[in-house]
Amino acid sequence: MKKRKYFISLFIVLIGLCNSCDLLEPEEENTYDLNDVTSVVTYFEGILLNAYRNIPVAHDNFNLSYASDDALTNVPTSAVKTVVSGGWTSTSNPFDAWNTAYESILYINTFMEEMDEVEWYWRNNQTNALFSSKLKGEAYALRAWNYFNLLQAHAGVGNNNLKLGVPIVDKVLGTSKPEDYQIPRSTFNELVKFILDDCDSAIAKLPVRWVNTGNSTADIAIGARNNNRINGAVARLIKAKTLLYAASPAYSDGTYTYQMAALAAADLMAINNGLTNVTPANSIHVEYYSDPNVPNSGNTHPEVLWYSTRITSSNNWEVSNYSPSLFGQGLTNPTQDLVNAFPMEDGTPATDVVINSPTPYEGRDPRLAKYIFYNGASFTRGAQVITINTTSGSLDALGSSSIYATKTGYYLKKFLNVKNVNLDPNVNSGGLHFYTYARYTDALLIFAEAANEAAGPDVTIGGFTARQVINAIRARAGITSNSYVDGLNQAEMTELIRNERRLEMCFEEQRFWDLRRWNLTTQIKKPVSGVEVSEDGTTFHYMEVEDRNYSDYQIYGPIPYFETLKYGLIQNKGWQ
Repeated sequence: MKKRKYFISLFIVLIGLCNSCDLLEPEEENTYDLNDVTSVVTYFEGILLNAYRNIPVAHDNFNLSYASDDALTNVPTSAVKTVVSGGWTSTSNPFDAWNTAYESILYINTFMEEMDEVEWYWRNNQTNALFSSKLKGEAYALRAWNYFNLLQAHAGVGNNNLKLGVPIVDKVLGTSKPEDYQIPRSTFNELVKFILDDCDSAIAKLPVRWVNTGNSTADIAIGARNNNRINGAVARLIKAKTLLYAASPAYSDGTYTYQMAALAAADLMAINNGLTNVTPANSIHVEYYSDPNVPNSGNTHPEVLWYSTRITSSNNWEVSNYSPSLFGQGLTNPTQDLVNAFPMEDGTPATDVVINSPTPYEGRDPRLAKYIFYNGASFTRGAQVITINTTSGSLDALGSSSIYATKTGYYLKKFLNVKNVNLDPNVNSGGLHFYTYARYTDALLIFAEAANEAAGPDVTIGGFTARQVINAIRARAGITSNSYVDGLNQAEMTELIRNERRLEMCFEEQRFWDLRRWNLTTQIKKPVSGVEVSEDGTTFHYMEVEDRNYSDYQIYGPIPYFETLKYGLIQNKGWQ
């Protein structure tokens, strides 16, 4: 077996008191040979767990949303401020996925190469085989997850005018041959195929969800104890999303089609009860992020496919995003453009007449009140009803003297635990939080977009139609009529589906990349708007609040500049 050295971080809980200083003296050697690591199951599994370590765990900062038309940040020194003002470069890229993804891929490849040497469960061969299979499935799924992130952030048209992916590293590179590290960028389609192959390998080895079967021999390996790990449902979602990107205008050459993306999404829908749970009776799923039923149901919630370990009492997200009057820093400011995108409750678009009326928020899509704090919005905490006031002269108003005041007239509500978290220094209470990595509605929207583009709104693919799925999503959200959607043709449905994706997935860090894969260069360059509310709350003055200075070539992110210096890695077109 090849010899390598790995640093293993050991967390030790010390119980009791010790009078000797010897305990605090460092060991002579705190690195372990791979033979040592493979001989201890928990140590070796830790190599794979390191690949989980780079996955985000907090909904408090939304850089990609700040750089899209959905939001901006009130932090003047934010790196995103530099990006949107024309300073996005290959050396200054807050959306870079390169280092974290390849670090995780190194852990994954190391694990996959050596894992067959490990006896995972010595008591019986069946459980040992299940451990081996499921861990290899996790490794495939996590590698696909990381390569999709690289595709999203760095794939594009190269300086050679070819559509390129990223270097594909599927093994641990030795140290004796530096030339082995000079891996050229793959073609875009080669990268897509690699991700799809990893997804298929993961799907073959992973259960759809981590649930106990009642078979103790199996449950030790693949039961509910794996709750917060990647699963077969997520592998299917990665596959569908990869195919959707490959079929999108910015990437497509016809090799991968919308039909393929729709079928992949329909495959996930078929094993997740289709539209059975996408109904008005399950409107709470629209607020999945604050629903205790998600962690309480383990890995079986119909909306949330994968989420982090729950934290039962924290308030960091609220500290970042509550308004000043709620003792927060108001970090995330939704734009007027996003607010205007929410339709009326009957499903028709919000017209200029509504937007310019003294009551622009009345009769709107209920998701607006669930996701965004606007003037007059209210929520209940215990017996107290709290109303947001952004009128002129108030602490929370645009133009307030508070350094934490909004720059758009709005504050974020989505992801915040408003029912329990009170930042008043006299109270300072926390509440339930968990980070959502993957949700079912993403798959539904992938299906609707792909099915509509492939065949139109009413052609059945995999047992569903695009119009049927969109109507279900909107009805669950509280839209009272299907009439508007039912009257749309294919091109009009394209626009509506894109808007639904914007609303449902807002602040889930997808809009920035969605606009780019749709090749909407005009849209990404439009200034974003906000609102000033008069002192009496009846007059609304709409205005541009931040420019967007992007170039057309920036539909693709750059390869990190210093990577291109190492061995002539091809940069994306337009970037230096």
